[in-house]
Parts: sequence; structure tokens; C-alpha cells
Amino acid sequence: MEYREQLSFSKEFPFGIEIEVCNKEVKDMHFLNQEKDVLVQKNCFAFKNKKNDYWKYEHENTNELNQELGLEVISPILHNEKTDLMNLKTVLLLLQKINAEVNEICSIHIHMGSKVFQKEMQKLYNFFLFYLYYEPVFYKFSAMGNFGHIREYAYSYANPVVLQIKNGLSIETLENYIKENNSTLYKQNALHFKEFSLFDIDSSFELRVFNGTLNECIIENYINMTLSSLEYALSSSFPQEEYQKRCLQMLKVRKKWLSFKPFIENADSLVDEFINTIFHNTLDKDSFYEQYRGLHL
Repeated sequence: MEYREQLSFSKEFPFGIEIEVCNKEVKDMHFLNQEKDVLVQKNCFAFKNKKNDYWKYEHENTNELNQELGLEVISPILHNEKTDLMNLKTVLLLLQKINAEVNEICSIHIHMGSKVFQKEMQKLYNFFLFYLYYEPVFYKFSAMGNFGHIREYAYSYANPVVLQIKNGLSIETLENYIKENNSTLYKQNALHFKEFSLFDIDSSFELRVFNGTLNECIIENYINMTLSSLEYALSSSFPQEEYQKRCLQMLKVRKKWLSFKPFIENADSLVDEFINTIFHNTLDKDSFYEQYRGLHL
């Protein structure tokens, strides 16, 4: 796949990213201070090309089910512009220099800022409907990180969002889902709203990608898919009533699936429509297909 310095969604859409790596030992960061464009300070990377933007890093247990020591890198607020995407690429190279690795329990978290919703639950609801309808595509694409290989570990812990919807499909359904996200039962949801507030412009929610990677092209694909979907859902042309009807019909079928695996198995029937809905140029479509189909082996 081709590395891109700009993706297809608007520069007005802020986002963030968390990158998990899993190592029993991670080399000392400070030997990287010789890098000319970035300073490696205590618990953060500081880029000279963007003042006061710090990429934090901290040790953590990468997954509650496995206590192996890992490292998580947390970006500042990013935008779809060359500097931010180049800095992302540099961070990934720095992680490789310290022998950081990823395995089955690592993932990528993409944060979407609440600012773009302008404190309107209706706009957030539109994205919620879009995500629910195309949930199988989000799952298959997120688990397809190593080209041709679905992350098997995802089958054991990923919780489909649609299986947690109890009654109807209204704005109140979303409001209840957000409240319930603070429960420990919802830690492995792909769409995660823990501590999210629609009325705090500095708040964000996250899409959890069930694949850890240090490949910048794969991560660009994840960002592009997530934010392009968000942009479409917030557009004036989004057919909210149509998606509500689609989702109500979809619920009757998917409530019987009961696990992550059937979502993966049924993604292909939706993928062409999904790609043509959110992407408007050939490069974005080709990059998505190359990863989704496992063509780059």
C-alpha cells in the first residue's frame, strides 16, 4: 500500500490515536535523543515542528486478560494534514527502534472529538446508526491487519455493539449505551464511550481496532475509514430515516448471531456499498480493498 500525506476526510475533523505494543522488556527511550526532529523526554515525544504537541507514552498492562507488560503511546489532538501524519510515521519508526512489538492482544484506538457534533445528540445518533449498519465491515477490516490474517484473539473478547441493544433503536438507545459504557462489562466494545461528554469540546469517544500494528499504511487506513465514515454521517445528505429503517431490519437478523465470528463472515455483502459511500477517490478505495481482501501478502 501507498503511504499518504493527506487522507480523504476534512481537516476540520480532529482525532487522536492510541497505539498499544506488548513487550516483556522495552529499551530505554532516552537513547533516541539523537533524533534531529524529535526530543524524547520523560514519558513523551516532543516534535520540533509542532510546539506544545506531545505524544505521551506509558507502561501498562496491554490487556486485562493478559498481564504481560506493554506500552501505550497516546497522540495529541491530530488533524488530516501532512505534519501530523508524518509525526505519526516517525513515532512508529521510533517504536521499532526500541524493539517494540505487537501481538494478538494489542490494538489501535482511534478517538473522535465531540466538537464536530456541536452538542447535538442527533448528529452523534446518525454516526451510531451508520456504524451499527456496517458493523460487520468495521470488524472484518479492523481484524484484518496482517494482510490475509484475521486476528483470532478478537473472536474471544470482541463484543458486537448490536448485541447489547435491548429495546428499539432511538436516540434514547444511544444515550443508554453511552451510560452503560462506564461498566466493566463494556471494556471490549469496538465503539467505546467511557467518560465521554457531548457537551465537553475536549471530550472524545473511540473506535477500538482489533489489531495491533506499527505499519503506517495500515493505521492510515483505520483512521481514514473511521473519520470518513464520521464525515459522511454528519453531512447534510445523510438519510437518517433510511438508516433507521435499515438498522431495525438488521437487528432482527443479527440478534441471532450471538458472537463476533458471524459478523466477520457476513461483511462481504456490505463492503462494496460501504466503500462507495464514504470514499470518493480511487486511491482510498484501492487501499481499503488491498487490506480488506488480504491482497498484500
